[in-house]
Amino acid sequence: MSRHPENPIEDRESPIFKLNPKMTMLNMGLMGITALFIGLTIAYLFSSVNWSWNQFGFPKLFLASALILATSSFTLFKAFKSYEKSDESALKTYLLITIGLSLVFVVVQLLGWQELQKAGIFIQGRPNGSFLYLISGLHALHVVAGILPLFLFYVKTSKQLKDPVKSLIFFSNPDTKLQFRIISKYWHFVDFLWIYLLIFFLFNHL
Repeated sequence: MSRHPENPIEDRESPIFKLNPKMTMLNMGLMGITALFIGLTIAYLFSSVNWSWNQFGFPKLFLASALILATSSFTLFKAFKSYEKSDESALKTYLLITIGLSLVFVVVQLLGWQELQKAGIFIQGRPNGSFLYLISGLHALHVVAGILPLFLFYVKTSKQLKDPVKSLIFFSNPDTKLQFRIISKYWHFVDFLWIYLLIFFLFNHL
């Protein structure tokens, strides 16, 4: 006679790893964004054989914007560490600094495009300027797309931490931590993406 397990649920083998649907969707989205920008840079390389873009200087403000975005990535990292330590004050401070830096990044990008226009480089002009506008503009849109959930998370954090009971739930809630982790991962991604794009343009501009 075969013996049935007393607890069939416990006898089931656990999966090697568990996939979270939200994190999986984010990873797929990041893969798609990566493919988009790789495709654009490859298209630039193939089309650049017929012209040179040495007729204008690379916007210095784009380099400043990279530093600003990298700093915002660091402050968001500090914010996540503050969340893990249940440090309310540091969490709100670092989140607010990150949001402020992200807005400064957008402003600096706009000034960078103005710098290009003053140099006579327009989006409808030669391919070199068009590619620079297109790629930097698409990246800026992805940054703006990350500012909204970051701001909403800051608002949620501020409301939750006003109540002592809700603050305990806030720091121990796995869904909140997952939400913060997703926001952080996306933000670090757009930061590294901009650095990659800058290196690409600088290398091909020299």
